[in-house]
Amino acid sequence: MSSTDSGQLALTAPPAQPPEFSCAEVWGGNRPIDGPIRLPGVRGHIFSRPCEGGRGGDIHYISICGSGLLSRMCLADVAGHGAAVARVGGEIHTLLRRYMNNLDQRRVLSDLNRRLEAGGKGPMTTAVTFTYFPPTRTLSLSFAGHPPPWLYARREERWTRLRPASAGQPGRKLVDLPLAIDAQTTFTRRKLRVVPGDRLLAVTDGVLEAPSPTGALFGEERLEALLHEQRGARVDELAGAVIAAVRAHTGPRGLTHDDVTLLLVEFVRGPRAMGVWQVIRNRLLRAAPASPTAAREAR
Repeated sequence: MSSTDSGQLALTAPPAQPPEFSCAEVWGGNRPIDGPIRLPGVRGHIFSRPCEGGRGGDIHYISICGSGLLSRMCLADVAGHGAAVARVGGEIHTLLRRYMNNLDQRRVLSDLNRRLEAGGKGPMTTAVTFTYFPPTRTLSLSFAGHPPPWLYARREERWTRLRPASAGQPGRKLVDLPLAIDAQTTFTRRKLRVVPGDRLLAVTDGVLEAPSPTGALFGEERLEALLHEQRGARVDELAGAVIAAVRAHTGPRGLTHDDVTLLLVEFVRGPRAMGVWQVIRNRLLRAAPASPTAAREAR
């Protein structure tokens, strides 16, 4: 599929092929996927493979705001399959749409946590969500018990782990916990500036906890060594190298130990027509009648 820097998103993958977006859209789900991502100021690759085929417990979602400038990405790992995952996925989709114009992704996690915890029936879920705003090159991340992602600083040619931000209040106990544990959990936000060429890698625990035939986990050290060795590779090449390394590590069993999801993005120069004209143009495009293809969403 095609995309431009006008705030459109395009992502292709078998078996589900999402539509092309201009703005005010949410795409994602828990189906298998292996394809490129194009967002305003972002180019990347996403891979997700349920361990039992079909749909799994890992959920991926991407949204673009009503003005086609603000993009948000979310990975979640649900303890369970079937109806439990469908419920969490539906809630995430609803909240990403509700808050797609809000710069603070903590609203998504807080509301999702309360909805899943209500009645004590929600499955425990870990999640990481990050928001990127190209005009200021601001990246904002929030966690809910999820493995922290890695950031590659192009100028330093170095990958580092992005740990959650401090809660800011000494003694606060319920901070950045997995979802559906306690409705009073506070979620922090870490903000930083990126430059073109910087990269962000987020994974679910199916990558880090992939076992070898002797039971040794793939782990952080192997992943970080691979990231360092492949730091000159293109985004798609690097994503493929990580998945290939995990497959090789697991041996004959392949990716059958758990759902495996990887999201790797590189920050590039944002839309040229940034500003008021960009907003007006995208909102006019949004008001135009949508095609049947553009109305579909993978859920």
